Amino acid sequence: MSDFEKEVLEFIKKWDLIESGQKILVAVSGGKDSMCLLNVLINLKSELGIDLFAANLDHGLRRKGPVEEAGMIGDFCRARSVPFFHERRDVNELLKKRRGLSIESAAREVRYCFLREVKLSIGADLIAVGHNRDDLVENILLRIVKGTGMKGVIGLRPLGGDLIRPLLFSDMQRIIDYVTINRVTFMEDETNSEDDFERNYVRLRIIPELRKINSALNEAVWRFFENINDGYALIHERVEEVLEQIEFADGVFFVEALKLKEVERAVLLEMVREIVSILSSDKYPPSRERVVAFFDLLISSRGGWTVEFREDIKASKIGRYVFFYGGELRFKRIERQSIDSLPFSRELEGWKISLECNEEVPEAMIERLDGAFNSICSGDKLSFPLSLRPMDERDKIIPFGMSRNKKVIDVVTEKGLKGFSSRIMVLENAFGDILWIPGVVTSELCRVCPSSLDSVVFCLERR
Repeated sequence: MSDFEKEVLEFIKKWDLIESGQKILVAVSGGKDSMCLLNVLINLKSELGIDLFAANLDHGLRRKGPVEEAGMIGDFCRARSVPFFHERRDVNELLKKRRGLSIESAAREVRYCFLREVKLSIGADLIAVGHNRDDLVENILLRIVKGTGMKGVIGLRPLGGDLIRPLLFSDMQRIIDYVTINRVTFMEDETNSEDDFERNYVRLRIIPELRKINSALNEAVWRFFENINDGYALIHERVEEVLEQIEFADGVFFVEALKLKEVERAVLLEMVREIVSILSSDKYPPSRERVVAFFDLLISSRGGWTVEFREDIKASKIGRYVFFYGGELRFKRIERQSIDSLPFSRELEGWKISLECNEEVPEAMIERLDGAFNSICSGDKLSFPLSLRPMDERDKIIPFGMSRNKKVIDVVTEKGLKGFSSRIMVLENAFGDILWIPGVVTSELCRVCPSSLDSVVFCLERR
């Protein structure tokens, strides 16, 4: 084991990048850094106790090079018994569909889509990429120039989601030394010498000038990265706590506005960035201006509002709730179900609805009665078959404690639940009388009188 490989091993252990028994897919472009990474992990395979795989993608952007690169990587892998996956995809096709997307962003999106498809097909745990400290410096400078936040600064972390970067401790020169000494084959990407792209412009024009100010630029930026990473860890921990309070169903995040107003501003802004990143196809966060606009609307006295972040991803306050979604806000409608007898129960997404006969309602149940999630109904009102179905705009109900019919949609709106209209259910008897709107209100028709022979317990509970 060489000194460089020992350092890679120490870095992996320091940042807990790999566990024994895992399958690691190495993303290999054929350049010095990725071939270095592949060779190092092959040599550390026994020490780490891992299975290795390699994958290479031809982006369809270059006429010369990709075929030769794939052949070189394939030969390298076969000689070392490493399964190799290669495919060609046309990035230009994505650019035609997504106007305004840069060629670098499109290539990145297509590449990681391919890698994750391979990862899924082989059951790999992690994807190893060859980013090094030079890449980190370029990335941070680009993000700062574009006005990034803390998360943007630490975008190239040793471990981020399913991506690991075992070479992030090393400068490019050390990688060059390693592949030279160990005679590791590689092919140079001719586009790396062009300064048409932003990253190459920073690499070839900006960084040399900065090194005139500080020759140890890489070390200085790494210290900056670690300082920001330590601070962000505290915010991220709090963000995770807040995210646990947010519901998710049918591609929609939702939470009561009052809960969000209790969250610290810095944490709330980062939480919004996290949610929008999850909903975005490229996993990129929204601009600070859009996030601040959301915050200003949240703390305002406006009853309802919508703010658009990016790619048609929005946040809307409707009633008591704030929703984060893409496109139109709609939940899947619940299919109608006929109920011929009791007891009855049905599992919904994250919920369970049940109806059960009781001659005498337990004391513990009486304490939980709220008319919305836990309620009782006089048994003589349950003319079968009952029907559990989606709400209709023409539906009416006599809310408990009232004497007149009201439109169900008006009751739902008054309860601050209008945003869930497409998901609201009603329970009606054979005569079309609505007895219960689960999670909202029970009908006055359900009132249990002394003359009632028995009662039925309605329950909607989280699973």
